[in-house]
Parts: sequence; structure tokens; C-alpha cells
Amino acid sequence: MEGIDKMMSEYLSETLARDREYRHENERPSFTEEGEADRERVGIAVMGAEGSLAQAGCVEQRFPLESVSKALTLALALEDVGAEVLFERVGMEPSGDPYHSMATLEEGEVGVPSNPMINAGAIVTTAMIKGRDGEERFARLRDFFRRLAGNPSLDYDPAMFEAEDQDLNRALFYFMRSHDVLEGSEEDLLVPYLKQTSIEVNCLDLARMAAVLANRGKDPESGERLIGEETVSLVLTLMFTTGMYDQSGRYAIEVGVPSKSGVSGAILAVVPDRMGLGVIGPALNEHGNSVAGLRILKQLSQQWRLGMFT
Repeated sequence: MEGIDKMMSEYLSETLARDREYRHENERPSFTEEGEADRERVGIAVMGAEGSLAQAGCVEQRFPLESVSKALTLALALEDVGAEVLFERVGMEPSGDPYHSMATLEEGEVGVPSNPMINAGAIVTTAMIKGRDGEERFARLRDFFRRLAGNPSLDYDPAMFEAEDQDLNRALFYFMRSHDVLEGSEEDLLVPYLKQTSIEVNCLDLARMAAVLANRGKDPESGERLIGEETVSLVLTLMFTTGMYDQSGRYAIEVGVPSKSGVSGAILAVVPDRMGLGVIGPALNEHGNSVAGLRILKQLSQQWRLGMFT
């Protein structure tokens, strides 16, 4: 596939038009949804590894990254401390439990989360980012996200930050700290994680972030290296095996590209060396994944043969 062309934009519009035939009355609302009409606001942007762009639908609608942020934070943490140090405190295995489960911390090595794509693992991952305190840690993380998106205005939404399920995440934090997986205060280690999930983006930002990963860590427009190639390889592997919550196995078969979802209805998907995709579809299934996003990405994967083993 040679870049992104007009025909792809037309195909995206046709795909979204077909998806509007589905109604979402029986699906769960996203974390950010505001009324029935909001769940019909679907958008997709696709950026080629060389910077070309196609888009359709509500691509400028802003939404919090939520768990999509975990894949990006993992990249920064790996760049800061390296894989050997990071994976002493976080596992690499898929989990069959929900993303916010406490049960996974009581299995295997007690207190060690199974992977960086569940809440407990992401809390540890964010805590590994270098910084004198929580403010500097978050500032470095936010600056990294801004460079990936090519958008210097990205920031967290204070109202969304306050709305996060802080009590459950505190429980995970203190359980891990009690088992010496974490050392430090809630303000310095947990708050940066809660803020990162509240950073607002749109589909265009998301597609560009994904395109950096598709381009093996290089900015798709300037060619500047933003992430090391080994880091990208690790991140994409963990996205492929664990990025879609406890639906990751089925998604790997049906869509077949490294992806990360969030309960805002967002999905970031990466086709290495070809393109990055950013999708929003607020209605969720029982796993916390976007219903429209899954359907659209499955269609695109089949149409464009995007799957890693096709």
C-alpha cells in the first residue's frame, strides 16, 4: 500500500456511513459520554508512515486518552530506565481479568502486575518515568505526548482528572506499595498516572501518535527520531498481546494489528511500516472496547489486508 490517498478517504467515509446503520442502544456508555446522541459520534483518522492523511467522521471531537495512554507511557518509561529495570516490577503476560482487577496482583509474584496495559501495571510504569517529583514526572510525560502528536497544546482536563475512579486506583497503588513494588507518595507516583489518562486528544492527534510507532519511532513528517526502535518493538508486541483488555486474543485474530483501547471509546492502532490509525466510538462492549471502533477496524483490516499474518 503506497501511502494514504483520496480513495482511502472515500473508503473511510463509506465505512462510517455503513456503521451508522447500527444503533447502540444496548451497549455500555463510555466513561465520557454525555447523552444518547454522543455514542453515535464516530470518527477515524489514518496517517501513513510518511505523513499522508485520510479521515472521516468526527475527527476533531476531543476525548481523554484513558487507557490508550498506557502504551505511550510505556514507551517513555522504557526509554528512561530500560526493559530490564522496568520488567523487574511489571510482568509481560496477558491477563484474563478486567483491566482494573485487584485479583491479578494476588497471583504469581504478589504485588507485581501482569502487564503494563492494565491499571496496576500502568501505575508502576508511570512511576518509573524520571522526575524529581510528580509534577516533573507528569510534565515530561505530557511533553512526550505533545511531540508524538505534533500538538504543543495537549493537556489534561482537570474535570476529567477529578472524575477518574481514584479510590480503586488508590487501592491498587497502596497494595503494590505494601509489597515494595512501589516506593514513594501518592502525589509523586499515582497522580501523574491519573493525569495522563485525562489528557485530551482527537483522532488526528491519535493517528499521528500511532504513525510514529508505525514509522519505527520516527516523526512521520520530519523524520526526527522520537522513540528508539527497540522500544517501539517492545511496545507493539505488548499492544498486540495485551492492548485490548481481556478481548486481546480475539482481537488479534479478527483484526491482527497492535492496538490499545480506552474507556473513552478510543482505539490507537498501528500497522508497522505502513500506517497509524486513531478511532473514536463512544459506545462500549462488555470488555470496555469501542463497539464501532472494533467493527470499523475489522472491516479495514480485511479490506486493506492490515493483519500482521495476512
